[in-house]
Amino acid sequence: MDEIKLSDDAIEQIKDFVHDDLTEEQNSLIDKLILNEKLKERYKKYDLCYKCSQINTGRNYYRSCKSKYFQQNFKNWTSGNHKVDEFIQKAQLEAEHYVKVIEWIDYDKFEDIEYLAKGVLIESNILACDPSSGLVVRCFGIAKDPKTNNFMMVMKLKECSLRQHLDINFDSLSWHDKLILLYCVSYGLDDIHNSGLIHHDFHCGNLLSNFGIAYITDLGLCQLANVKSSQNDKEKIYGVLPYVAPEVLRGKEYTQESDIYGFGIIAYEICTGLPPYHDIPHDEFLAMKICNGLRPKSNYKIPQLIFDIINQCWDADPSKRPKAVELHKLYDDLRYNCGKVDSATWKQAKEADEINKKS
Repeated sequence: MDEIKLSDDAIEQIKDFVHDDLTEEQNSLIDKLILNEKLKERYKKYDLCYKCSQINTGRNYYRSCKSKYFQQNFKNWTSGNHKVDEFIQKAQLEAEHYVKVIEWIDYDKFEDIEYLAKGVLIESNILACDPSSGLVVRCFGIAKDPKTNNFMMVMKLKECSLRQHLDINFDSLSWHDKLILLYCVSYGLDDIHNSGLIHHDFHCGNLLSNFGIAYITDLGLCQLANVKSSQNDKEKIYGVLPYVAPEVLRGKEYTQESDIYGFGIIAYEICTGLPPYHDIPHDEFLAMKICNGLRPKSNYKIPQLIFDIINQCWDADPSKRPKAVELHKLYDDLRYNCGKVDSATWKQAKEADEINKKS
């Protein structure tokens, strides 16, 4: 990747500036010396690298300097698997910020190991997402269990899965609590889509909960939105059936709109506390019914303003589903208004609670 670099003369003139507290005169000089707008914005946000004085690509992080460090360290570790080594090395060389860096982690560094769940490790774009929301769980690195030879992703620990959170706490959740969860999930999905990615396996099992906040994890199947699947991949349907969009079940490409369909099912699950289609087999007959318009239903009352959004996410026509950025903004407004007495959201939430208590 070609980088625009500052000249030695430019560096000399601005090296003593306080990047986020520039005077009017200093701002004027910066405008003359740094003509590229993105580079200028980066300088004001991240300052100069303390080693080479070029403009950082992230907070206290300059990609070229860090890449050299990682390259020099490649000889000091190995996973024992060439593809895994290449995957980690590529991530380290391309990272523009410390949150995108992953490392090889020796298994003997772990203490108090407890089995939680298993998954699949494949080459992916898990590091391409730059989560401004903080709601996409960070991957720190990869390790290997010496007893089983299984590789593991080392990720930030959260309290429990969202499904567990709903099972344990659903009866005590207010509509405001549920809207916070919906806001978090939509914001995290917006981060993923804004990075040009598709989650590809978006369901409640891939969401974590921590003190009432929801986080997106397991980006193992995540892929670039502008990369077409191979014919072989098209014939495979990944994901958990109730969350898979009807167009995907018919053999079409996974898209960001497919993620939105999955979000709609997740939203319904958060609102009702019920896993989708919990009372019928998850088989080919369910897949056919979904393609023919079947959607989850229960007697649990959902405020109409919330249900209308869920219904849009379920639309059989992917082009009619809302974008993640729209969902993020809609749920932000709803969670705010839910706390305002006599607002439409507050009234509908109160009415739904009264109906649900009687049922």
